[in-house]
Amino acid sequence: MIEALDAVIAKVLDWAPGADQALIAAGPTGARRVFDLYYGRATANLVTRATGRELGDGWSAALHIAASIAPEEFLARMPSRVGTTEIVILGDVNDPRATHILCEQARHQDFLHRVNAVRALAKHTGPASRAAVEQALADEDLVVRSAAIRCVADADPGRGRALYEAFLAEPRLTPLLRQEARKALSHLRAGRPVPPHP
Repeated sequence: MIEALDAVIAKVLDWAPGADQALIAAGPTGARRVFDLYYGRATANLVTRATGRELGDGWSAALHIAASIAPEEFLARMPSRVGTTEIVILGDVNDPRATHILCEQARHQDFLHRVNAVRALAKHTGPASRAAVEQALADEDLVVRSAAIRCVADADPGRGRALYEAFLAEPRLTPLLRQEARKALSHLRAGRPVPPHP
C-alpha cells in the first residue's frame, strides 16, 4: 500500500499525466502520506526524474492536492512557521483558521509572505479577510499594494478603478507594475473584469 502511494506521489513530482487524479483517488490516505513526507514525519526513497526547482514545484503541487483532499488535516499538520507554499494553498481552504493565518501573514515582515497572503485572501470573503486587504492598500511595498488593489477591484470594480488611477500616480512604480495597472484599468474602464494572471 505505502509503496503504491509513494509511486503515485513520485509521478506527481514528475508531473506525469494523470498523476494528480491518481493522488486524488487515493483519498485521505494519500493526503496523509504526502503530509508525512513533505513535513519530514516519514521518509521514502522516491525515484523521480525531477530535480531542483521542478522538484520543488512538484512538491507544491502534491501538497496542494493533499490539502484539497484533507483540509482539516492540512491545517493540523502545518508547521508554526508558514512558508509561501502553505500561504498560497490556504487561499483554497475555506476555514476560519486559514483566514486567520492568512491575515497574520499579510502583516509579515517579508513582502513575499504579504503579497501571497493578500492574493490568497482574495478567495476569502469574511470581514477579517476584507480588513486585511484594506490594510494592505497602504503597504509600503508596491507589489503588495498592487495585489490589494486587485482584490478590491475584483469585488468592487468602481472602487478598484479609482485605486488604480491613484496608484498610477505613484512615482516609485516599476515599469511592470505600471503596465499591469494600466492593463487592469483599461479592463475596468471598459466594464470588463480584470482577467486572471497567467
